[in-house]
Order: sequence, then C-alpha cells, then structure tokens
Amino acid sequence: MGNAPARGTYRIETLGCKANAYDSRRLAEALQALGWRPAEDGEPADACVLNTCTVTAVADRKCRQRAARLVKHNPGARVFVTGCYASASPAELARLPGLAGVYGRENWNALLEAIGGRPLPAGAEQLSGDFGISSFEGRARAFLKVQEGCDSFCSYCILPYVRGKPRSRPLAEVRAEAERLASARFAEIVITGIHVGLYGRDLPDRPSLASALLAVAETPRVERVRLSSIEANEVNEDLVAAMAHPRICAHLHIPLQSGDPDVLKRMNRAYMPEDFLRAVQLARSRLRLPAITTDVMVGFPGESDVQFEHTLALCGAARFSRIHVFPFSPRPGTAAAKMSGQVPTKVIQDRGRRLRELAKELAVEWADGFVGATKRVLFETCSAAGCLTGYTDRYVRLAARGTPDLLGHAARVVCTERRGGSLIGRVLGSVE
Repeated sequence: MGNAPARGTYRIETLGCKANAYDSRRLAEALQALGWRPAEDGEPADACVLNTCTVTAVADRKCRQRAARLVKHNPGARVFVTGCYASASPAELARLPGLAGVYGRENWNALLEAIGGRPLPAGAEQLSGDFGISSFEGRARAFLKVQEGCDSFCSYCILPYVRGKPRSRPLAEVRAEAERLASARFAEIVITGIHVGLYGRDLPDRPSLASALLAVAETPRVERVRLSSIEANEVNEDLVAAMAHPRICAHLHIPLQSGDPDVLKRMNRAYMPEDFLRAVQLARSRLRLPAITTDVMVGFPGESDVQFEHTLALCGAARFSRIHVFPFSPRPGTAAAKMSGQVPTKVIQDRGRRLRELAKELAVEWADGFVGATKRVLFETCSAAGCLTGYTDRYVRLAARGTPDLLGHAARVVCTERRGGSLIGRVLGSVE
C-alpha cells in the first residue's frame, strides 16, 4: 500500500444484478468522500474495481475474464476485485495475475484503505455497508436498495451464503434516500434488494413492502416508481393495492423458474404452479393491464420432457409480457450442483429455443395492445442520428425521434407501430 496514492482517479465496472449496481454506486460515493474522482472517458485510472457476480459458474468465468481484461487494458492502474464472487471464492480470484487485491463485500473498509494506501479517517466507518447513496450518475433511472440478504436457500442459488441473512432499512431511511434521489432529478426510482419481498420482517415495527413503495411514490418530485421483483408467494392484496398508486408502475416481475411441481420442490421454491397463477390473477384483477414478466430456468437436474412441457404450458397460460430464459448452470457449493440427472447441453439448448420462441410470440401480443395509445416513456439512450430509446411504465421498449435533452425524462409518446416486441412512437411532450 505504500506506493498507492492517497487520492486519484478510479473506475468501477459492475457485473450482475440491480443490487450490485447499487453497491457499485455506494462504493463510488465512498471513494468520492475520500477525495477520489471518477476517471473520464479515455483517461487512465489510478485504481480499477470490478464488482462481481457469482450467481452461476458461467458468471464466475465471466468475472475472471473481465478481471483479466481490466489488468491488460489498464497497465498503469491497480486492479481490485470485490463483490459476491470475491466473497464466495477469494482464493480462485487471488490466483489471477496482476490483481492488487481481492476483497469480499464484507471487507469494504479494507478495500477502501487498500485503494487509498492509508487507514480510513476517523468516522469513516459509514462509508462501508449495505445501504446509502445520494445519486446514480450515468443512469436515467436510480436504484434504491431497501433490503439485503436472503434465507430461502433455493437449491441452485449461492446468494444466501455470500449476501447473508435478510436485513431491511428502516422506512425513514428509505424515505430520506428517495428524497435525495428525487432532488437529483431521477425520473424513475427502482425499488430493489436481494429478496425484496422479505422487506421489513426483521425490523421492530415490521413495515411492509407496500408501505415502502408508497413512501417512495409519495416523495415530492418522484415521477414514477418500479418494483424490481417479487416472489409469487409474496404477491398479496396490500402489495397489489399499493401498486394501483398512479406513480407506481403496474409491472410485476415474478420469477417462475419452472411450471412443474416436482421441479419446484427440488429447487426448494416456496410455491406451486397453482400459487403462481393465483398471484398473476390477483394482479390482473386489481390493476389495469399490468405487465407480468418472469425468469424461467431450463434444464434443471432431473427435468424431464413432460416437466418442461408443464413449464411451457404455464408460460402460455400466464401470458407473460416478457420472459427471461436461462439455462441451468451448476454452481459449486449449491445442492443442485450435486444432484443426479444433469440434463444434456443439447437438450437444454433445444428447450431454451422453444421457450424463447413462445416468449417472442407473447411479447408481440403484449406490444400490439399499445399501438395507438399514448404512454409515458423514460428515455435512456440517444443515438447520433437522434433516435431515442426507453421504456414505458408497462416495460415495453420504445424508440422515437428526439433530441438529447429528453434523456432522463419521461415524455408523452403516442405509440404508432410495433416492430417485433418493441414499439415505435412519436414524442408529444415531456411530463413535468
């Protein structure tokens, strides 16, 4: 640490989920509080940090590849690795050449000291931890993490071992952070966490997730609020009633994983197919045209052709607006990695192809329903040719002609046509 600058430029790269993106922003603000600044595009960085994911063995491999590239393309920088993979398998990462250090999520203070080359100043302990940001630079939407950790122990998942037990933020902290993000003029705030549906159960007053959503939605200057995900057994009357608030997007991402009861049992999921369909029906009976999106895993150990057909049938019955299809990948350290009946790669690929074909059909059906409608679209990118892209409140991707000043703002757009599962529109004006 003796040759490390006390302050300088940094660059953070993030792999994985919304919670990881939040954590990276938390780390960036901690570095800025210590006098460091983000490196500009093309500017060499004194320190590079890779925030890793470890959800699958494939994710681990991608992390190692990205770390190697950071070392190769930043010869003058010290490269550090942190995040979930660093917590789960620090020895694997430590074998990579050229790294300045590997620090798990639980060792952020040590990471900050290693980057700066000196002990943290007195009172800096608050720089490390699960929560607390004031902005989300470089993004049109801001993530607000209300909860950390999980104790579900799904048989394919390593996260309870690296993220720890569930822990929630007090409602007052959630409100305060929403106010900071609203002051920074973010048009959309996404409520996220590792197992968001567990929010509040560990707090003395046991606030509900519904109360957290409403607290953010009722914050002055917040334009719209989106829930990142929720488990089927946690979709209840209170939550759906809260989502009827005009500022809360009628969009529920409910991971299915499988539509077969026996596969769900082996996965150690907390619901059965009929429970999942009841959750979907509850949302549709209380909300106007809610978007229902999902994750589906194909090729879980022991999954038969008949069991996959059950998944295909449930996806068709649920009429999802979007399906994220991913193949089972055995994660060392999980129960599923040791299960018999591992499905051949070719079979997994074929099942994935069939499910993606259904997903395309459902996405087209969903997008068709908005042609001719006027929607609010949060624009997130703008090409050199003046093509803006963003998402409606019902999570349909839309492109329209416009100017860069609309980036980061929700605009009124008339949806003129559908292309694939996306929309083309014409901007009518910004939403104040």
